[in-house]
Amino acid sequence: MTSAVRVSCGMYKILLFTYPRDFRLRFESEMITTFSDLVCGEWEHKGLPGVARVWRSALGEVFSVAVPLQLQSPIVVATSLSFLSSVAMFMAVFHAMSHVCGSK
Repeated sequence: MTSAVRVSCGMYKILLFTYPRDFRLRFESEMITTFSDLVCGEWEHKGLPGVARVWRSALGEVFSVAVPLQLQSPIVVATSLSFLSSVAMFMAVFHAMSHVCGSK
């Protein structure tokens, strides 16, 4: 296994933290094995473009699988809404202050 493939697999393990804990505990081993097999095969047959396709698929799964699974958790929803409303309030205050300070 080349160092590029090892790094790719290490990064994928980190990416798995976007999935809910229970899901990771149940499927992490299989997901890592499948990803590793795909990356190794693509590296041997198609090089970097093949590995990029595997990554595109893995990142797509974050948005199609991990995010929806995370949104089923009330704590994640509450935290996300709290963060978004804080950002919205900050932007509103910043926008209002820029108009007040800019009009002088």
